[in-house]
Amino acid sequence: MYIFSKGRSVIGTIAKLWESPALGLRRGAKNGILIFVKHHYVPQFLLRRWCNDGGKLQSYKIVNGRVACKAVAPEYTGYEHALYAIVANALGIGEDHLEQKFFSPIDSNAAVALAKIERQEVISQDDKIAWAFFLSSLRMRQPDVLAHLRTEGMEKLRRSLAERDAALPSGWPSTERWLETHHPGMMEAHALTSWLPQMVCDDKMTERFETLNWWVLAFKPEAPKLLLSDLPIHWEGGVDTDKFFIQMPIAPDRIFFGTAGTETEAKLLNVPSAELIRRVNRAALASASNRIWGADAHEGRAFIETNLDVIGSNVEPFGLFAERHIA
Repeated sequence: MYIFSKGRSVIGTIAKLWESPALGLRRGAKNGILIFVKHHYVPQFLLRRWCNDGGKLQSYKIVNGRVACKAVAPEYTGYEHALYAIVANALGIGEDHLEQKFFSPIDSNAAVALAKIERQEVISQDDKIAWAFFLSSLRMRQPDVLAHLRTEGMEKLRRSLAERDAALPSGWPSTERWLETHHPGMMEAHALTSWLPQMVCDDKMTERFETLNWWVLAFKPEAPKLLLSDLPIHWEGGVDTDKFFIQMPIAPDRIFFGTAGTETEAKLLNVPSAELIRRVNRAALASASNRIWGADAHEGRAFIETNLDVIGSNVEPFGLFAERHIA
């Protein structure tokens, strides 16, 4: 966590916002210290799989057209400050409660399930649900989801309230106006608390992931290393078709696949290792909004520099994603 003491000028800048529930700030135990709560949208257990013996992985970002690379610990990357703070405050809980009590158990259960999948063990139904649920949650915890709810979600709520207000007696204030006067911030909080859990727990995608055949493909030590995008999961082939498959790098030398049909599985297995890794890494770059991670600084930088043309090319607004995949 980044900590700023009262003596620094940044405190004066944000002093007026001290009580704002949207900031995700909390008062420290001593001397009025401010602690900026980090909310990870990329699970730390996944990032740790790229770490070296010193506990760090390579974090890549495009800055002014150039690839910047830095070795970081998982705790200090793949997060935003106060990402879920409005939701937490609307529910009357601590700013880090959602990460610790909601997403953390999802990730912990998924880590256990993934270890069993890698060992090719027979997994229980609970493990299967945990892993499918985790896969489904990866898109929903991205920062643009909350941004979508603050805009499109608010518009949806306004329309709903306006329809109900048609039955109000003449001269009464609209529900929106009344809420803004007596409970400022409540409408935005409602937009987040009503639809975020529904999307994270979306049955359609979770059940589809659960029906796939899950398997892991490992590569030899001398093979090129896999990269991880800030949207780790990738899928192709049409969700409701037998050509549908999902892929997610789970370590520098391993990929998780979920395939709907044996034909797709056979095609993936027939691709030479180096070419498959190249395709998966290009897909990771194409889905990256802000950051990419890897295990080897020089190899990762060289690949990204060679493939700058695809970075972010598959990133789509969450609204378009929601229209197609969320009931």
